[in-house]
Amino acid sequence: MSAALRTLLNGGVRIVCRPPYCSRLMRSWETPQEGIHGEINDDGAHTDRKQQLPPNIAYWDELEPPPDIGEMYTEPSGDLTSSVAHRAIKKPGRQSMTNASFIKPDVSMGRLQAVNSIISIVFGMKRLAWAHMDRTLTVRDWQQYEWSKLVMGRHHPDLYLEAVSSAVSKFPPADIYILEKSSLTTQNASMFPVTLHLRLVEAMLYVLLNPGYATEQEHRVFSVARTTVGKHFDIMVGGSKTSGVDLVQRLVEEANTLEQPRIRFTQDLLLKYKQKLHPRGQNRNEEMCDALLQAIAFYDLTK
Repeated sequence: MSAALRTLLNGGVRIVCRPPYCSRLMRSWETPQEGIHGEINDDGAHTDRKQQLPPNIAYWDELEPPPDIGEMYTEPSGDLTSSVAHRAIKKPGRQSMTNASFIKPDVSMGRLQAVNSIISIVFGMKRLAWAHMDRTLTVRDWQQYEWSKLVMGRHHPDLYLEAVSSAVSKFPPADIYILEKSSLTTQNASMFPVTLHLRLVEAMLYVLLNPGYATEQEHRVFSVARTTVGKHFDIMVGGSKTSGVDLVQRLVEEANTLEQPRIRFTQDLLLKYKQKLHPRGQNRNEEMCDALLQAIAFYDLTK
């Protein structure tokens, strides 16, 4: 208990807690704050309710409400030094009710649900891959582009511009673009060249695929964490997403054999990739498979 409160109690002063929440500030009735707790009487004159109380009553007002109390609360106006007219208190989870929580930057779920087609993009040190998919989960385009001019450790902006713009020129039209966001950080010095490469490509894609942002002020490029896709398909080991090649191989086979597969391919793509996804060794088309899984996860999460 504070010294001021003990002094008041020992002196026989009664403490009146004014609900629900006002300033955490104790004032005696002798120094009323005009306009804070005042009322207008029948004659139109302003009175202070404190003056109607016995002289041994003090106020103990609460300014800060608990964080889980309502959504909005209005403080009485007055001449407090730091008076605030309105203060919004957000309920936990309120943001996720209107904005999609799995994607950045913030965008309303309503807008995502209205998207008809997307291009899902995944890139690494050697290549960039994309999958063009519509809301019926039909794959319209599925390709990859090799970074032939990019060498790790030599981050020349002109070479990055040539490589990334060349890949972007091959994209078919789409409503929005979804990029994979890796969890790499600069804290590991040995991974810095990899992180720098991924961030350079990411930044250029945001610019090249958002040509009208300066005037429209509306994003068309969004990022989804790699782990979000891994958790969605349950292909996580520890905190890392593992290869999705085997899963994509099954999806392609099902599209060729089942009457109602999870995803569909145009006939030319089905013929092209039915056998291509089975190579051995290091060239397992990881980026292409990740791009396809990311596109499926996007539509699943926006249903």
